[in-house]
Amino acid sequence: MLPHDLGKSVARVAALLLLFGLSLETTARLEDWVRYRTPVLSRYRSQADLIVRDESGTHGRPNARFQKWTINNLGLRGPDLALTKGAESYRIATIGASETFGLYESPHHEFPRQLEDSLNRMVRSRDLCESAIHRVEVLNASMPGMSLPTSIQDLSQRLRHYGLDVVIYYPSPAQYLSDKVPRAVPPDSSGHGDEPPWSWALYPRVAARLRDQIKLLAPNRIETWLRQREVAAAVRAHSPGWRFERIPLDRLSAFDRDLRRFVGVVHALGATPVLVTHANAFARGRPPDFDLLHSWEKFYPRATGATILAFDSAAAEVTRSGAVDSGAVLVDWRALVGNSPEGIFADYGHFTDRGAGLLAGAIAKALRQAVRPRGAPCGRYAGAAPVPSTNGTSRSTTTEHQEPQ
Repeated sequence: MLPHDLGKSVARVAALLLLFGLSLETTARLEDWVRYRTPVLSRYRSQADLIVRDESGTHGRPNARFQKWTINNLGLRGPDLALTKGAESYRIATIGASETFGLYESPHHEFPRQLEDSLNRMVRSRDLCESAIHRVEVLNASMPGMSLPTSIQDLSQRLRHYGLDVVIYYPSPAQYLSDKVPRAVPPDSSGHGDEPPWSWALYPRVAARLRDQIKLLAPNRIETWLRQREVAAAVRAHSPGWRFERIPLDRLSAFDRDLRRFVGVVHALGATPVLVTHANAFARGRPPDFDLLHSWEKFYPRATGATILAFDSAAAEVTRSGAVDSGAVLVDWRALVGNSPEGIFADYGHFTDRGAGLLAGAIAKALRQAVRPRGAPCGRYAGAAPVPSTNGTSRSTTTEHQEPQ
């Protein structure tokens, strides 16, 4: 073949490959539009772009959207809300990391949304002696990777303006096994937290889809081997003794200290704190799924898998004692699901729709039974357990979500 002909053939192949790539990218963008109503030229490339750091700290970027994850006008996941709470509304904030934000659940099935649905069904199911509460609003103020110190900062700087009645915290204790102890990032008033640049609209969305498909097609043993190599590389990059082979007591104390500080901030706002013990997919008394454990270990390579599990268990005890000592309502989710995690978790600790619904039901029950108003219901509902309201009256209720057995 002559060089001229060879050049023409290479150009044809390159043009076909370019056309194929453009077709895949167009299909990915159209799919996002059909499924999530994501604009074709959206500048948001991942969940990380939903987070902003501004003069009030680190929190959700108002009016941002990536695939099924939508941030509202107040920088919270969920529908838009008024800044000022209505006179007949009851506001609950849920704070935490990706478990609370919601990763694998269907849209509107993360546990804060299911909790709101459940509590509003309770409100509509009975009448009050005095009309006090007509609507419960659950504000999902969590973000992926949000640490406890960042949650305290967000509560103190931003969320305190939203008229909160209850603040629920679902911890991610393994964050305290990171290379460094979690710290809140200082606020940034420089204006760097503006909208992402328009050039990000050209980021190839198909790349993430191809990567996910390759992971799905690859055998589990290959993915586990790659995770092990990644963890081993991180360990080799540090000096001997860097890795936690047992529970680091100073990290557990840091978690305890931050948790109690969080409860103190909630009390100072005049709201009721609710602490939920963290649970995971590894049932007590059963051999762990090591492939699943390696997937957790990948995010915290400083700790062995056994240390992560032991720390998570110890952190649950800290949460229990912290709730009792500091006057917070306790939802012992870990005890409820510890021996029956099937169908609840989508991975080592994030929820399925069913798991999120069960947690919502457990929290709804705790709010109904433990957060007592100053007044009392009357008439034939006087013996029922109340849901709190803004002026101290209460409404007898029933839980709509199935409770874990």
